[in-house]
Amino acid sequence: MHERHRELLSHLRDALKAVRLFKQRTAPRDTVVPAGALGVLAAITASRGSHVKELAAASALDPSTISRAVAALVRDGLVERTADPADGRACVLTSTDAGRAAYDQVLDRYGRGLADALRGWTPDELRTFSTLLHRFTDDLLEAAR
Repeated sequence: MHERHRELLSHLRDALKAVRLFKQRTAPRDTVVPAGALGVLAAITASRGSHVKELAAASALDPSTISRAVAALVRDGLVERTADPADGRACVLTSTDAGRAAYDQVLDRYGRGLADALRGWTPDELRTFSTLLHRFTDDLLEAAR
């Protein structure tokens, strides 16, 4: 393996650890979003109606994992299931008003934490990092296909 690749992998491990710690320490303590379900709530909130199968494929997770997260979100009143008009056997998942409010609360908290962490970065540095991170993510996803 090329030495630069080893170095990059080391930095990626550090970055993933930092993201986990950031999320743990920045998440609102009073949030009603079940642990581990924020990504599922985000995906449902961003869509006009989702199916478990689609969510699992989009997030590269097992459908049973998504189903457990959805069950917790439904139980807590953050997501609702309705019959799919195109296929009565399937359910369409949508965020409730409470779900959208909870998601916005968590997103605002993360946004403030990120702004605080990056307060020393210039607008050009932020733009460059964002562009390169987007490119990296796209290339990594392409390589995973």
